Amino acid sequence: MIPPVIHELSALAKLAAHGVELDMERARLSNTSPLTDALASRVSFGNMGAETFVLYTNGRKQRALGVVQARARKNRPEADITFIAPSLEYDPDAATTWYRLLAEATNSFGESGVQRIYAQLPSGNGAEEVFRQAGFSVFTREEIFYLSAEQIAARANRVDVSLRRMRKRDGWNVLRLYSAITPRNVQHAEAMLTTEGAFGKLQDWWENLNGVSYILERPINGTPSIAGIVRITRGRRASWVRLHLHPDASQYADEMVAEMIGLVSKTRARPIYVAVRDYESGIRAALESAGFVFQMERSHMVKHTTARVRAPLPWLAPVLETPKMPAIRTTQHSRPTKQNALPKSHLL
Repeated sequence: MIPPVIHELSALAKLAAHGVELDMERARLSNTSPLTDALASRVSFGNMGAETFVLYTNGRKQRALGVVQARARKNRPEADITFIAPSLEYDPDAATTWYRLLAEATNSFGESGVQRIYAQLPSGNGAEEVFRQAGFSVFTREEIFYLSAEQIAARANRVDVSLRRMRKRDGWNVLRLYSAITPRNVQHAEAMLTTEGAFGKLQDWWENLNGVSYILERPINGTPSIAGIVRITRGRRASWVRLHLHPDASQYADEMVAEMIGLVSKTRARPIYVAVRDYESGIRAALESAGFVFQMERSHMVKHTTARVRAPLPWLAPVLETPKMPAIRTTQHSRPTKQNALPKSHLL
């Protein structure tokens, strides 16, 4: 199993036709394929493309059995599984192939310093169980909703948008909102409250995409506060949206969704996909009221390549040192011997 080079791309192209696309965001926002991702990782200098691993029969370049692709996240010790082939429905031995592919990808990224590997799997097709056996665990689930471009165009310029761009000075209040909404196990899985997480890099919130965050400011319990956050990632084909709403601000859910649609429609009417996690209450009803249609459910999984180890610290206790007595030197006068006798010229 080795990373592909140019002469192996034909094998990748054959396997890609029967694979599972796990990077739903990029697939919906732009025209991408496993083949273009493999090429981009070889010729680009930025965070483009994906590392690709191909499994061959008996380790020889005879027949390709499977392929897996993963993309490292920018400025974070993390990676995402973006594509795997063949699908479980296409090949009866695909599960065994997946185990070997995921093990190779995990070892390779772990050796390069990656601490967490993520996967976003569609629910209900058996893929989740295979990933569980490979060491991945589910930390949250989410539903995907869709609004067509025709519906967006019909709503254009009907809402006054009060959403504003997120600024650096919002950092503390944004972290408080994140902590209030997000369960502890999700915070641990995403490592957002560590030194490598959202504390210094607000742009890394929720997804590893180049989106823009907007703030919804409304009074909560009589105090002006950040009631919600809207993160929009625009692509050539569609827009991908993540929403966060304060637990005590459910009355603003319809308003936040309406302003989000108005903000997206200001540039060009593209379809909108909204991902809602299972612990984000109040948003689903607002999306359905605005005309969004449920598309699918998927699971967020993570595998840690490193483990925390608790090592006992040595107990340090103060010790009173006994003062040392000064040494007493004694001088003995002895007659010179042959060894220490003075030269004859010095004798009196």
